[in-house]
Amino acid sequence: METVYPPISNQEAVWLQKDPEVQSLLRQSDFYMIGGRAEGKFRNYIYDAETGVVNFDFAIGADFCDPVEIHVHELPAVVEAEAAPVFVETGDKIIRVWDAPCGEPGASLLEWFTTEKLIWDRSRGRAGIECFDRYSEAATYDLLYVGIAKVGDSFDRLIKRGHKARMEILSNELQRYPGARVTDEIYLFLFNVQPLIMTTFDLNHDFETEDFNGDFDHKRIVTDAEKAFVKLLDPEYNVVKFKNYPKGADSLYGSGFDRYGYAICEALSFSTTHGRFRGSRNEATGIITNDADCIFIEGDTVKLFVSGVDFPEEPPRE
Repeated sequence: METVYPPISNQEAVWLQKDPEVQSLLRQSDFYMIGGRAEGKFRNYIYDAETGVVNFDFAIGADFCDPVEIHVHELPAVVEAEAAPVFVETGDKIIRVWDAPCGEPGASLLEWFTTEKLIWDRSRGRAGIECFDRYSEAATYDLLYVGIAKVGDSFDRLIKRGHKARMEILSNELQRYPGARVTDEIYLFLFNVQPLIMTTFDLNHDFETEDFNGDFDHKRIVTDAEKAFVKLLDPEYNVVKFKNYPKGADSLYGSGFDRYGYAICEALSFSTTHGRFRGSRNEATGIITNDADCIFIEGDTVKLFVSGVDFPEEPPRE
């Protein structure tokens, strides 16, 4: 499972929902999560026009602070545009790079970073971003809700139309850090579920054309993934808990797979009172690593594997 766009705060979702380019990316998702975390901010930012380096601290509340350097002239979009000079706009939650002074007629935006996009780009080894070694620690959220779009996509289900759980979260969640708005502390994660199916054959297997067709029911996989995460992590705002999972008429149970499972190919960690789930991503290759937690299902057995720790059926509950 991989995000189709950097995580966005609830406030940013309101601003971005009418952007056609963003909308087209968000529509590639039909599995989503809603999480909470204290608002991230850029602090103590200094731009040296001679070196083209922006220095600042990435801060979350009072407990997290990590230095970051952005080497503007090494950013891929700046290199591609062959822009010189460039103009850098800095703020507590946004850094933007232009090919002319911001606001001038004809000025083009070359690159931008919100707090969550900076984490997202850093996890992908984006050229021009230096330091920020604790980015995966910054990408730790309380898991509040897991959902899917059974019909259509996550943009319509979660953002465009009224979403009951999203409204309940905004109404009920407490402020995580003084001075912040709850809408800035709630984050939306839109995923694309990308199945990898492996089939084994006996040495004497009589191959037929259908052995290689690769057909699968994508929506059924997405539905099963929702049930697996809700069953094991029990997010607070999911009303239906899927107590009978992995059994279910629209799940993968009984569909012919010997075993199946789920992992997140992102530098994200989600926590609930009933467990934690951590994703991982190799910066250079974009491939998931052994640091990722995984949910595996075999027959009637559901297990959560947490970075080498095997929970027998479900994570321990208080």
